Amino acid sequence: MKILIVSAIPISYPPKDGYSMVVFYRSYFLKKLYNIESDIILAENENSSHEKLLASGIFSKVFTYPTKNKWLSLFLSFFLRLPYNVIRFSPSSSYIKKYISSLKKEQYQGVIFDHSYSYLVYKRLTSLLNIPKEKMIYWSHNIDFLDIKYNALESKNLLKKLLYLSVYRKLKKIETSYIKNFSKIVSVSKHEVPFLKTINPSANVEWIPPILPKADNASTPIHSELRESLEKQLSFYKHKILFTGILMKPSNIEPAIWFAENVLPIIKTKDKCCFIIAGKDPSKKILNLAQKYQNVIIVPNPPSMEPLYHIADIVIVPLKNPAGIKLKLIEALNYRKKVVATKEALVGAGLEELVPYGENPKDFAKKCQEVLENQIDYDSIFTQFNSMYDYSTVCEKIKNFL
Repeated sequence: MKILIVSAIPISYPPKDGYSMVVFYRSYFLKKLYNIESDIILAENENSSHEKLLASGIFSKVFTYPTKNKWLSLFLSFFLRLPYNVIRFSPSSSYIKKYISSLKKEQYQGVIFDHSYSYLVYKRLTSLLNIPKEKMIYWSHNIDFLDIKYNALESKNLLKKLLYLSVYRKLKKIETSYIKNFSKIVSVSKHEVPFLKTINPSANVEWIPPILPKADNASTPIHSELRESLEKQLSFYKHKILFTGILMKPSNIEPAIWFAENVLPIIKTKDKCCFIIAGKDPSKKILNLAQKYQNVIIVPNPPSMEPLYHIADIVIVPLKNPAGIKLKLIEALNYRKKVVATKEALVGAGLEELVPYGENPKDFAKKCQEVLENQIDYDSIFTQFNSMYDYSTVCEKIKNFL
């Protein structure tokens, strides 16, 4: 049995960002548990090469095309009805034609189209390849136009806000129209299933959460070295609170600032407490926090999050954007880390009745304090989470949906 993945957006190998992990481990576990092979079509960049993805051994065939220049894509978006993101990650017709003979030779049990940015790939592929409608699945990682809308609301930069709003208006039309083409739809967010059913009432819409591997207790030498370095650097602090993410995105910048300035100062513990912000490409606003507050530590571009999860007492997810599912939440719980979040961060994962959350600084600080003082039983939380996110159960749902 074999399926075709139409990703459009590049994925890295080894997978580091949330989207790459969802796409890669979906095919990894389907192959491991059910011997279901995957071919993949996607845009290629410096982090996502044809050779690396083939070398992973997870994808049987890899069909790549170049990612368009971001400035050219932005320029074109002013004159076309298509949003920037769809233009940038779309192939020319010549690339699809180049691969079509190879694709026609395959008998795919299912073809998965990931998120709305695969729209033009879908248009060009289905015009050349006869794919039965019952074999096509739209895989929603979030309602993309709503995610863009939240980015616009959160951005403090006027120019970026206007660009986000422009993308939002165009993407809303395309995404809703695109979703209506499918009879089978998967949402990784439990919260967004009713919304997708509203867009396409006749479709079979299922919640299938992402699959991530369980934490590996074995550390590589570089992980051990980073862990030892962090433990030495932070030995002054009894309690360590961790926040992770892409640190140039407004949806991560503002929550980190909110916690550092409004929550951390009112957490009352008898021992010293520090706030670690770790992730890719920290913005100037994030870097300024470490200069402003002695107990805020920035770890830019760590090679792995494993050492940081090892030393953390709490992982916080104070996000205000409810779109999609928060992979940092799932990853932290996979590491059996105690999590405190906002309700918005939990609804996509279906964990709002399970994981402690706070809706204002005082409430959030109180929850953190209770966790640090071992007043909350996390063993039962981990047990229920493991039941919901057991990879064999989730993988069986995918197989049955195919």
